[in-house]
Amino acid sequence: MKKTVLCGSFALLCMLNSIAAYANSGSGKHPSDSLLQVRNNRQDSLLLVRKSREVRVDGKISILDVKTPACEVEKCLHIPAWHPAAGDSIPAPLYEEIAERNRLLGKDSLTSAELFRVLRPGLIWLQYLDPHLRVDPQPVFPVRSAKVRKQAGNIPTPGFLLLDVNDTLVVSRSVDPVFERGDRILAINDVPVSEYLQYCYDDRYIYPFILLKNYHYALVTAADYKVRLERNGQVQEVTTPGMPWSEVYLGLLRQQEFRTCIFEEAKAGYFSITEFYPDNGLLIKKLRKAILQAKKQGCDSFILDLRGNPGGSGSAFDDLLSIFIDKPAIPYLKSQRLKVSKQTLPDYDFLTDSLLGKLIDMPDKYIHREVALKKKMYVPGMRYYVMMDKDTGSVASSFCNIMQYNGAAELVGEPLRHNAMKYGEVTEGWLYLTCLLWPSVSTVEFEEYTEAVGGVLTPDIAIPYTAADYLSGRDAVLDKLLAVIESGRANQSSRIARAGSRFR
Repeated sequence: MKKTVLCGSFALLCMLNSIAAYANSGSGKHPSDSLLQVRNNRQDSLLLVRKSREVRVDGKISILDVKTPACEVEKCLHIPAWHPAAGDSIPAPLYEEIAERNRLLGKDSLTSAELFRVLRPGLIWLQYLDPHLRVDPQPVFPVRSAKVRKQAGNIPTPGFLLLDVNDTLVVSRSVDPVFERGDRILAINDVPVSEYLQYCYDDRYIYPFILLKNYHYALVTAADYKVRLERNGQVQEVTTPGMPWSEVYLGLLRQQEFRTCIFEEAKAGYFSITEFYPDNGLLIKKLRKAILQAKKQGCDSFILDLRGNPGGSGSAFDDLLSIFIDKPAIPYLKSQRLKVSKQTLPDYDFLTDSLLGKLIDMPDKYIHREVALKKKMYVPGMRYYVMMDKDTGSVASSFCNIMQYNGAAELVGEPLRHNAMKYGEVTEGWLYLTCLLWPSVSTVEFEEYTEAVGGVLTPDIAIPYTAADYLSGRDAVLDKLLAVIESGRANQSSRIARAGSRFR
């Protein structure tokens, strides 16, 4: 099962990865620039125009940003030509709103941060069309230097992960003892979080790295971090030098990756899946072991936590699904279509230049219409619950859909994003002549067997919550699910029977 290759924590690594790639390249150009040379005969002139707009940003390290003339802002809002929906109309009111935001800004040219803020209504609409379709600021180094690359790898950032509930930011996890779970972050370096959020997407989970990078590259220009927060109803201010960004990311990931526990009162096991990997073998081995151990300890329910899981690879998904579904095979795709472009032309042997620009049906041999399962992997005697939220995407969203459609689990939490399962097989490209990059533009359109309505997959057990539910430092949604399991209010048996009847 191959669907998408969107791994990691959204664009967390993009900035410094692109910086390192730039510094490593023998020509001094970003690797994506060489792709543009193939895609466009006007490459040299476009690069000269872009270079003429570069501005230097100095701080902990030096980077280059690109300013966009105000008169060209509206050209930046479009669906990339290699996306299956390219050619679809963007609502006219969005252009009008962006033009007004640009006018109110009143500048002759816009930095990457200002451009993102002006374009934000349109960018949110594009993300609604396809959750993969999002841009990320991608500055580069002005010089090649191993020393600077090392400095970039150690650039400090506050050591926590934020849960965003209606623009209220609460510390979800922390690797810095200065911060505690449940802290409400009010401001960083005297900038209210409401201001930072104007430069970001409305993600459920946000790293301070993203807030500071998107806000005029404050990650580079800030010294220490002065953080105003609310803890136990009291407002206080703390200062931290931050921690190397790579340590923060890996530390937070390790807190949750493959997290396993038993909730004895609910007789429920728990396993967290933070992402899917190019090789899911270890994940599957650990998960099946955790289920068997929970069963051995008397559990009859098991919770899989996929909240915040952005997806990844569908490697060994037949083994994974076999744990939960006792059938020889299950249906997966009804159809699959590919947008033919210079990005996808080298990937498939049946494509020719004459097909460029067309959205075509995939030949049957490339479509996984069903998934064959392995009976020996199946673990009987468990009621499964899959926790999801609006950040559950890509292959992770497909996993949720397959589990629900086949009556293998109850989905718990909140709806996925619109069209979370519709697109995939991503590539990248620059947004016009800017420092904003499309890190994950879909090239393939899928139609899965699903119970989603209007492109939105909804949970069987909806658990609403507010930011206040998380200020105690507890996991409010997990607590509410455990209460449901304990009380026996989760009436899943009739729904599983209905879903199963379709395949008898």
